[in-house]
Amino acid sequence: MAKHKINVKWNDGTPTDTGVYLVAVRHITGFGSYDYLYWDGSQWLDDTTPNVTGWAVATEILNQIDADWPENDKKADLAFEEYRKKHSGKASEDDFVEAD
Repeated sequence: MAKHKINVKWNDGTPTDTGVYLVAVRHITGFGSYDYLYWDGSQWLDDTTPNVTGWAVATEILNQIDADWPENDKKADLAFEEYRKKHSGKASEDDFVEAD
């Protein structure tokens, strides 16, 4: 399956309108991932539809997208990559990367 470069205009803060958004999530482990979340006007909701009538594997969609990563969070990516190289990819259960 071919990848397509998609220019994503990443925004900081919170949306002004309710709806479903593609979000970039930074995990405590240092890894980042993309997800789709519903913004209800005051918070992100993890479970938006109790009656699922259809679904698609998000990774199959995201594997077709090269959306880069938000500039304001790339410092964490660089810190994690430096840590990973320094420790040859090995880490203990207590390790995580914190960027200033």
